[in-house]
Amino acid sequence: MSDGTFQLKVFSGRGLEVEAVALSACVPSESGELGFLPNHCEYVGLLSTGIGEYRAGDGVSRRFIASGGIVTFSNNVLTLLADTVDLPDMLDTSPLSEDVTLLKAQLEGLSLFDPEHEALSQRIARIEAIRSLAGR
Repeated sequence: MSDGTFQLKVFSGRGLEVEAVALSACVPSESGELGFLPNHCEYVGLLSTGIGEYRAGDGVSRRFIASGGIVTFSNNVLTLLADTVDLPDMLDTSPLSEDVTLLKAQLEGLSLFDPEHEALSQRIARIEAIRSLAGR
């Protein structure tokens, strides 16, 4: 797309979750927040759990929660292959009842090399992202 936009495609195990023409996008990655504009260089990296946001071609910003997976940018197409995607209009708030303080205490007792450490970290990040997106 040569009009100052790029294509955004967000997939989960359910299939295509978001398809949009975007002016800009920011997604959570293992190395921090990543920002994308049209004609960004080729990129492949790992998604982490957090809030993704894009400014659509109409200028309106939209948000979603992505949990794990891969992000690529190639030929003006930003593609996210996420383990899970939560959209604001279909947001599952059931994890909000979990006690994040208790989960964080469990996390502190684990070694970084313990497989449960990553699972707990992802659960905590997802709960915090849902709370943020849901405004709680």
